[in-house]
Amino acid sequence: MRAFLDLWRAILVDSGHRAGCPVLAVAVEDSPQGADSPALAAAAEVFRSWETLLSSSFVDHGVASEEARDLAAFVVAAVEGAVALCRAQRSTAPLDRVDARLERLVAEATGT
Repeated sequence: MRAFLDLWRAILVDSGHRAGCPVLAVAVEDSPQGADSPALAAAAEVFRSWETLLSSSFVDHGVASEEARDLAAFVVAAVEGAVALCRAQRSTAPLDRVDARLERLVAEATGT
């Protein structure tokens, strides 16, 4: 999770808060192909892969499997939302707040 948050912080800072997540952009774009869009399917797969990586890490740190999956989905959703807020506000403050809250949630889940 730390690497995921640090990556987004660096992308935001390095781009002057102009870069966002291309996966999210595809996911929210209205495609003429609708739900059958190959781009939308690819975006869904990327999000699933991020959730799987995070979930596996949480399980490795002692979190029960179902809770790890839920926590991973929450992390991805929270970070993606924070990145959008950071772009709009031209600040890393939203990501910083999400980061702090996620650290507490993960510490609680892992018992550390």
